[in-house]
Amino acid sequence: MPTQKHRSSPRWRLRPQLRLSVLAAALSLGACGGGNTVDEPASFKLLPDDLVGAPCSACREGHLVGQAHDGVALADAEVLLVDAKGQTARGRTDAQGRYAIATTGLSGALLVQVSGQSSGEPVQLHSLAVAVDVGNRAVQVSPLTELMAAFVLGGAPLDLLKQGRLDFMRVNATSLRSSQDRVRHLVQSSWAVIAGASSAAADLRNGEPGSAHQGLGALASSIELQRVAGAYRLSGVGSDAAAQAGVQVDPVASSVDAVLPAPSAEQAAALRAGLAALPGLEQSLAQFSQLFQGSQAPEARELHRWLAPQFRHTGLDAAAFVEQVLLQAEAGEAPGSSLRGVRFERPRLLEVDSADRLRVRVQLSLPAPALPRSETLWMRKQGDRWLWEGDGQTGLVRLRHLSILGPKAREASELLALPGMRCAATEAADTRCAVEGGQGDAPSGGQLDYGSPQNEQFGLLAHYRSEAGSWQERLQMARQRTRLLAMPSAQVSQHLSFEVDARRIDPRVSQVRVQGTGLPEQGLSLVRASTGQSFEHLSLADSPEQDWHALRTDRCPGGASSAAEHALCQANWAKAQLGEVYRFSFFDAQGRLLHTQTARLPAPPAPPAQLLAEAAQWFARFDLQAEPAQQPLYARVLDPERQPQALDYRWAWQAPKSASQQLVGAQLELHWGQPDTGAQGQLRLPLSARQLQATGGSLRPAELVPQASLPSGALPVWLSARLSSRDAQGNLYMHYIAPNNPF
Repeated sequence: MPTQKHRSSPRWRLRPQLRLSVLAAALSLGACGGGNTVDEPASFKLLPDDLVGAPCSACREGHLVGQAHDGVALADAEVLLVDAKGQTARGRTDAQGRYAIATTGLSGALLVQVSGQSSGEPVQLHSLAVAVDVGNRAVQVSPLTELMAAFVLGGAPLDLLKQGRLDFMRVNATSLRSSQDRVRHLVQSSWAVIAGASSAAADLRNGEPGSAHQGLGALASSIELQRVAGAYRLSGVGSDAAAQAGVQVDPVASSVDAVLPAPSAEQAAALRAGLAALPGLEQSLAQFSQLFQGSQAPEARELHRWLAPQFRHTGLDAAAFVEQVLLQAEAGEAPGSSLRGVRFERPRLLEVDSADRLRVRVQLSLPAPALPRSETLWMRKQGDRWLWEGDGQTGLVRLRHLSILGPKAREASELLALPGMRCAATEAADTRCAVEGGQGDAPSGGQLDYGSPQNEQFGLLAHYRSEAGSWQERLQMARQRTRLLAMPSAQVSQHLSFEVDARRIDPRVSQVRVQGTGLPEQGLSLVRASTGQSFEHLSLADSPEQDWHALRTDRCPGGASSAAEHALCQANWAKAQLGEVYRFSFFDAQGRLLHTQTARLPAPPAPPAQLLAEAAQWFARFDLQAEPAQQPLYARVLDPERQPQALDYRWAWQAPKSASQQLVGAQLELHWGQPDTGAQGQLRLPLSARQLQATGGSLRPAELVPQASLPSGALPVWLSARLSSRDAQGNLYMHYIAPNNPF
């Protein structure tokens, strides 16, 4: 940013209009990327290196070029350029992480944002460019440039971009050089030992990254950068916990005193050996991938040859892993779905035991449009191949934010004040509210059941229930008199999703307890589904019959019995900051602790109001307002005359418009009941992105859930569907439709 030397000389006593014009001229040049100083009004000294960049072979006029890497190349990642006026340009990286984007319409300094996959895990990194970089210099994007950008901008670039607070006046050659010096200071101890003394003067932003075991590439491969609340956590890849302890880096701090601890000579030698072993490991993974490329599934005995004798991974031994994961026939992106056509690639080094035993994160690249995913495990070299040892963990866990576009409930206070409303305690120790027939505006012969004010569903539907007449008559009254209270698709609610994969877990596990900020002191309990149910994840213990494992962060778990308790609960949720660690404890049926694992909270999504206003950008959405006959209204779902064609719907939907959002899939759920016997059950059908049209289209349940699968005499009683997408941090976005949210 240009600096003014204020003086008491009369020459500074300019007319107000002239002072403004001089200031505007200085700021204009600063915004264009000049590293200028202001000695006198309208007198500027231009530094030569601001005008002539180092030549690069890939540079071309009118384009910004560079490479995105995070220890591995960020292939097929979205690249977004943003200038000070909010103008944008987009492109994608190639298989080596390289990009070249035309800057037509952009001016001045630019924020470069890359959203992609780092060995199967979502990652978002930033860099900064000045105007003279265009056509002259390559601008790299890495964890090192993320820190540089944060130092220059005075905060995490992603947060500032979301909040509309990017200050491009801070971006100039001087601030970029200063931020580079600060990052070099942070990593200098590791640099000399890992990357070699010859790399000490390398250009972090414009220099060539090199391979994963040389120069800047080696440095990027030997560090990990994580977001935490208001800061970053920078740690080293090492051979023990001490080497990975890391330091906290606050981009707002005026100076950086802490440095990343340097590995010992022995640790550095092991790390260099581990990095040097990566090309051979990648070749071995390519050979393993060949087993999955044919028209037939690989043979189990051949797969076992690639698993070490002591193999144990996400709670499964070798036999279970081969059968339930490697040979799974179900298509999809979720862990446990089919791996036909998969490529195991892009190993990212995480820990070194020796040159022949490494802990790595491996990307599983599935045929498009399925999303990549990752496996993190130990691998050991034996002869000409690397055997899988597994992670030694008890289960597969994940923690992330979930935003749901759904109905906006009527205010509880408004409903409780309705004429004839009566609330009474139940045996379940909650309160249930209803208006008896003949009171208020409730039809006689039954009651309008509003449910419990402590329940999140309160204010969505008022169910009409009657004890009189045959079941056909009661059904007819329920169809005609049940009332929709909510405003459909008018609210975004936000949740924390505690995901414990029900298929990738030690069979001895009976219960998982989660502890962390915002949760009750005793923790949150997750259990296997009720008898006869099969869910992807463990469910909340208080409702094991439901496929649900998330808590809404603007409400208290289980409700709050007083305003004080509710306020305390809200305060605790507010403390759940980016980078918070939650503990997952695994117990067997006798209550014995088997193992404990942790998960870290990722960066949060935009606030609910912004997500609602920009719903088309963030959510894969059902688009049913123009098709009233297709909406899953309660009366239509319960229509006995419609029973043979109960799923004869055609639901139009659209993919999210933002290029950074990725479609995950859809799930349909049909609940049925047999009025004569009282039997009930449900059908669930998950659909992957590859089973849907990636750009949107029409979802037809009848083509997916045949009526023959319903028991004889069964009637549909509830029908719901949800579409899901995810952002660059892995957070989920879901649009939900059902009788309480028909469009």
